[in-house]
Amino acid sequence: MSTNYNEIMDIIYSLETNTSKMPDQEIINKILSWTPSYSCESAAEGYFMVVSTVLHFRPHLEEQLIIKAIEPLYYLGIDNPQDVIGWINHYHLSKGPYRPWKYGSHWLGTAHTKVEIFQRALLQLSEAEDD
Repeated sequence: MSTNYNEIMDIIYSLETNTSKMPDQEIINKILSWTPSYSCESAAEGYFMVVSTVLHFRPHLEEQLIIKAIEPLYYLGIDNPQDVIGWINHYHLSKGPYRPWKYGSHWLGTAHTKVEIFQRALLQLSEAEDD
């Protein structure tokens, strides 16, 4: 079953207010089953909005969630970590409907330290495409 926008907002709100009782795997499943947009650019913005906030509070989920956030960028032709970081830096300043939240913005500010994680995610996407 797919996740809707209100469920995503509930996850973010409960994390920000320290009221979340949701297990890690349920958060992962809800994010992986959410489709923020059918446009790659908007989908990337939507995923980074939620993933950056979740990762601020649950950094141990980085490996599982970052691949989903990067996937639309990969389909846009972004296939190296430096370009991912460049896109994130641009997104970080955005004012669109999927702009980063306060705590997500903190995580986005550390994107330049995530080169290895981005590289692994891009490699997984490339290998999945080759299968």
